[in-house]
Amino acid sequence: MNKKTIGIIGTGKHFDEKIYPILLKSNFFKISGALRKKRSNFKNIKILKERDFFKKKFDFVYISCPNKFHENYIIKSLRSGSHVICEKPFIVRKKNMKKIIQLAKRNKKLIFEAFMYLYHPAYKYVEKLFRDQTYGKFRYLISNFRYPALNRKNNRYKKGEGDGFFNDAATYPLSLENYIFKNENKKAFKLFTQKIKSNVDLRGNIFINSSKGKRFYFWGEGQNYSNNLEIFFDKASIFINKFFSKKKDEKIYVKIYTKTQKKIIIEKVDQFQKMFLTIQKNYFKESFQKFHINMIKNQLNLLLKYNS
Repeated sequence: MNKKTIGIIGTGKHFDEKIYPILLKSNFFKISGALRKKRSNFKNIKILKERDFFKKKFDFVYISCPNKFHENYIIKSLRSGSHVICEKPFIVRKKNMKKIIQLAKRNKKLIFEAFMYLYHPAYKYVEKLFRDQTYGKFRYLISNFRYPALNRKNNRYKKGEGDGFFNDAATYPLSLENYIFKNENKKAFKLFTQKIKSNVDLRGNIFINSSKGKRFYFWGEGQNYSNNLEIFFDKASIFINKFFSKKKDEKIYVKIYTKTQKKIIIEKVDQFQKMFLTIQKNYFKESFQKFHINMIKNQLNLLLKYNS
């Protein structure tokens, strides 16, 4: 089988540690060039200038650079005939969303926002709980993606570069809102948001109250590390210790509280690899492309609505 070529935009620490090892071993993808390079340990990857990068017409482009560059590179990638896989947030403004969707549809290309946790068994377990109503009616959930302060040189503290922590940390729980409650009428609920700022947004919370249940989302830096999910149903409460981000050797478990307590160990799975396998099997399907267009559009609407 001829491998599909993939071009890389942004080869920082995240790409180095999480993405590069998977693509290197892939029987489907072949890294055929990179636009940006911060490290010298990528063997046999040709580093290209921007004008040459987009002339290569890769089958796929993987975008892992700072948020402010996403929009421009997404459009250029689609125009050059590539499927686009982009780190979250896909884009942060609405101005060119219509153009991006038109390009994707016209060229029959996939646009994909990389939320890796959606491909882990822990998320599949939660999705099934809601779908099957295993423990009765849903009442409320508490979702956390919080962590201690970072090095002050981190670009998230710089206005115009990282632009704060909302698009980094709040994006995760809002994606849960997008995927789990995607069929809910978003005009039918009450919304409360709070932010703490210092030049850029640092931390905050979002509270949604609807007929389908309450959701409490906590996000940001300068706090105790919390990356968990707690869901309350009529007949049980569910706690998952690590939900969005997972280290390779970390034990992921579910605790189920009814009249007794039960603990389930979730199988170890590389959620990054599972994401790429899902793309590999489905990228050419019109239904898959359409689904991800809608999810990207909905996610952007959530980010803009709650980032007030």
